[in-house]
Amino acid sequence: MKKILLTTIAASAFAFMGMQGHAHNMSPMKGLKDTTVVASLNGKKITVADVNAYMQGMTKDFRIRLQDLPAQHVSDFVKKYVDTLKYYQKAKEITKTPQYKALMKKIAVDLWMSKEYNKIKVSPEEAKAFYEKNKDLYFKASPKIKARHIIVKDKKLAQKIINELKGLHGKALEQKFAQLAKKYSIGPSKIDGGELGWFEPKQMVAPFAKAVEQLKVGQITTQPVKSRFGYHVILLEDKNSKNYIPFQKVKAQIIAYLKNKKLDDMLTQIDKTTKVKYFIPIKK
Repeated sequence: MKKILLTTIAASAFAFMGMQGHAHNMSPMKGLKDTTVVASLNGKKITVADVNAYMQGMTKDFRIRLQDLPAQHVSDFVKKYVDTLKYYQKAKEITKTPQYKALMKKIAVDLWMSKEYNKIKVSPEEAKAFYEKNKDLYFKASPKIKARHIIVKDKKLAQKIINELKGLHGKALEQKFAQLAKKYSIGPSKIDGGELGWFEPKQMVAPFAKAVEQLKVGQITTQPVKSRFGYHVILLEDKNSKNYIPFQKVKAQIIAYLKNKKLDDMLTQIDKTTKVKYFIPIKK
């Protein structure tokens, strides 16, 4: 079975010449049609369609066209194609060699696979179904927690606050905690009663993260937690252990994966209907 990749087979032309990441603010060149003559070589006209075929062969993406590229990059590809034709006059004798003929078969297979890949359709519903079925396997994110904290400079004061909170539970604990945060905390969250909202533990300093991960929902730290900022008293309000990467963030990768899977299935079917015999050891 071939290896299924999460990336597409087709490579974008913007990956060439450092264009990636800059194309979004560049407009295409106006007036370009397939029949537009963009150069000539020894009197022979070279059209947009000629350059498009060259780019599509290079990138294995049959959607790439000069008409869609940022105007400032059109000349780069035209010149590259003209250079290729220029040097081909000297290089074409190589086309008679067995090495060239063997290589052309590989190129033909690559182009054919890219064309088949581009023809494969995956609906948003199909992608969403894959996401839901495999959420726990592929798309689980780090658990998030919801907490409050009180931070003070003095360890004795932190312990005093803990002692005042002991024995309280539920709403009574939350209300008292918020009250003490507003009174004693030196952190910016004091105005919200020490509320930190939802976050991943690893976003916090190591001692805080370690302490909060050991708490159960509704519990406070029984000892002051020292960090470089001072002494923390922490209340764990809630925990979301089933936190997932949003579907929209991974939708494109899922579609690419499913397209590769369908292409892989097609290749496997070809393998099954083809008789091959090896006379040397072959790794599977």
